[in-house]
Amino acid sequence: MATNKKVIVLAPNGRRQNVAVTPNTTILQILEEVCQKHGYDVNDYDLKHFNHVLDSSAILRFTGLANNAQVEMVPCTKKRSISTVVIGIQLENGERLMGEYIPDITLAEILQNVKLNEDFEKITLIYMHREISGMEALQKTTLKSLGLNNGRAILRLIHKSSQDMQIITSISSKPEKGNENSKKNKRNSENEHSSIADSSKTPSFISSQEETQAPKELEMCSQNTANKTKKEETEMIVDSGQSYDKCETDDLHNIEFLGERNALVFNQAEIQGTTRDELPDDFYDLTVNDAKILLRDAKRYRKVLEEAPLLTSAQRQLDQTKRTLDQLNKYRYTIIRIQFPDQFVLQGLFRPMETVQAIKDFIKCYLIDANYDFTIFTTPPKHILNPAAHLIDENLVPCAIIYYSGPSALRLDIKEKYVDPKKVESQVARIRAKIHGNRSHSMECA
Repeated sequence: MATNKKVIVLAPNGRRQNVAVTPNTTILQILEEVCQKHGYDVNDYDLKHFNHVLDSSAILRFTGLANNAQVEMVPCTKKRSISTVVIGIQLENGERLMGEYIPDITLAEILQNVKLNEDFEKITLIYMHREISGMEALQKTTLKSLGLNNGRAILRLIHKSSQDMQIITSISSKPEKGNENSKKNKRNSENEHSSIADSSKTPSFISSQEETQAPKELEMCSQNTANKTKKEETEMIVDSGQSYDKCETDDLHNIEFLGERNALVFNQAEIQGTTRDELPDDFYDLTVNDAKILLRDAKRYRKVLEEAPLLTSAQRQLDQTKRTLDQLNKYRYTIIRIQFPDQFVLQGLFRPMETVQAIKDFIKCYLIDANYDFTIFTTPPKHILNPAAHLIDENLVPCAIIYYSGPSALRLDIKEKYVDPKKVESQVARIRAKIHGNRSHSMECA
């Protein structure tokens, strides 16, 4: 998958090196590229971000580094040594083939060592949401390139059928269209997220006099919620067994839904990154004006913390209830995307007060074998979702990406009905614009 992200590395000679990265790039790969260009020994240095020395085996997606993050090469306190890695190959029947290998070994050699007599062209190994498929990729990928220099790891093995390979081939051969629409949708999505962030940052303080009124207000809040839920059942965009109303269906006539909850499937591998103009190194230098702004913001934040009153547990509970009701008033539904290990994504619409079990029941309708048990979780950090919890209590409103972990996979006939991700994003943008328009109209009428 194409990317336009990079990390800026400050070398010991004072020069800055831009390193193009992907979410699956390891810290060691970044360090190796810089050392190779500037003539340093990779075993003598580590990468440091602020005051934190980064783990050389960590994958970029789990380090928390932002795009254009600046890191510094620092001497190792202890010289890095090569050790063996314990690898387990988990087969589709649940069996694990264990072995101990050096980091420089390729995945193809590992499969040969465990005496897996199969056609490597139909084999895919999955590690940390990264797929390595086919003989050529297995021969080029080493444990070291996956960030495995020591410890233990499990590689999941799945078989790709010829029809799956045809789907992937057709995805990669599709021409890229609608760049302007995708940019507009991206801006709409960013505006949506910024409005959510602004509303979540708004401080809400309660005086000591309101503390005595907390039980009454909580009772009133619960009653209002019940009344609102009854009203929403007649106005809801989506229910457990119905699709959009006629107005919404006419607006989205060009998208074929799979079934209830306006289910859609698309492939994450089809999403392509957009290119950006390369900026000079001095663009990221901290100027005097930048330092003044950072100091000003830090003082303001400190002042807010110092002047904030202490809250009792009843006040905090009432504050949380108010925020929940604000979200229920603002968002009548939530967009949930379930990402599978093979990069296929299943999307559906749910109500905020539905439980996580509703998502699990929704997933079972599209699995090869619905009898197998599975878990769904969010990350990072990894949080397994409680089936009995409401979606709004699990921070899954107004939208969320959750991950599927289980032995079964999406049915082949469902995968063949995948939709262009650009159309999916366009659909989401239109829904958000319509909801915000209706909300603004209702506020004006009030």
